Amino acid sequence: MRIKRVIAITVASLLVVTGAGALAVGDYVYTSGTEVACAVNDDDLNNFPEQFFTAPSGEGPYPGPGWEKWVGYDLSSWWLVDYPYDSVRIPVADQVELAGWWIDAKNPDSNKTVMVTHGIGTSKQDFNTLLPTAMLVKNGFNVLLVDQRDAGESTCVDGRHSAGQEESSDFAVVAEWLIANKGLSPKSIGMFGVSGGAIATSLVPAKSNNVSAFAMEGTIFDFNAAATQEVEFQGFPGFLWQFALISARVFHGTDLSETSVKDSIDLAGTRPMLILHGQIDQRLPYQSSVDFYDFAVSVGADIELEGFANADHTEGMLTETDRYAKALAEFFDRSLAN
Repeated sequence: MRIKRVIAITVASLLVVTGAGALAVGDYVYTSGTEVACAVNDDDLNNFPEQFFTAPSGEGPYPGPGWEKWVGYDLSSWWLVDYPYDSVRIPVADQVELAGWWIDAKNPDSNKTVMVTHGIGTSKQDFNTLLPTAMLVKNGFNVLLVDQRDAGESTCVDGRHSAGQEESSDFAVVAEWLIANKGLSPKSIGMFGVSGGAIATSLVPAKSNNVSAFAMEGTIFDFNAAATQEVEFQGFPGFLWQFALISARVFHGTDLSETSVKDSIDLAGTRPMLILHGQIDQRLPYQSSVDFYDFAVSVGADIELEGFANADHTEGMLTETDRYAKALAEFFDRSLAN
């Protein structure tokens, strides 16, 4: 009996040590993989609605030499030189404020307004957020362009993104701010998110009834699969994601899968959704948007998918700019009320 007890204690001890080690590794993966800068990226410092530029060499939205053809690409026809804008700060939680730009489209016939937000690791000053913003404004939509928490000029809470969980809750409050401060009806408010901002956008239907249409530049459907791919993109073995998920809950009180994409699609009801996605995206595989679309169709959702052939991550807005602008404008025009 004594020998059996010693063996049992030894095995239990090894399991505790192994488990603690796994959680420690998971915590490193979580803290490293979700870290964001709490600042405007250096290559975006000179980007504003009235003048913005594509990313320089080696700083594009996707890896590899394919980005080089866009370095120095002329976007001046989309600059919002005739549209003054106001800087705003929006309280969304205790001691948390989001920084934004309110851009009035000067459209006397419409109050249609779109909240726009950026991808993970960027800010409202990234070209691939400013370009679709310009597409919307030039087509008569007011835009509230917003830095997420821990990004750009917004409050730095912990320097990590939460895979859209906290961010989507923040945007539910932003919609309330638009109603209270701009006199808008929920039926006139839409949202567009780029990349990581699209993930947050996809969860907003579960958090708010004050947003009536949702457009996304690339998005995810199977969170575990997407998180595994992200961990691998960061240079870690994919299986470590499960330890990172547990670590986030145990050490940081953050449930990265609290609200599911499936639940949010269900809760969107009849509110329209649009996905735009490059079909050779290296960062967020196009198949994830196909899976999102297929599930949405299966539950009777109002959804469209616009694929862009030979376009990498967020590249569709450059390869087929006019088509991209038309798809965005027509979607929000038919989906929002004045």
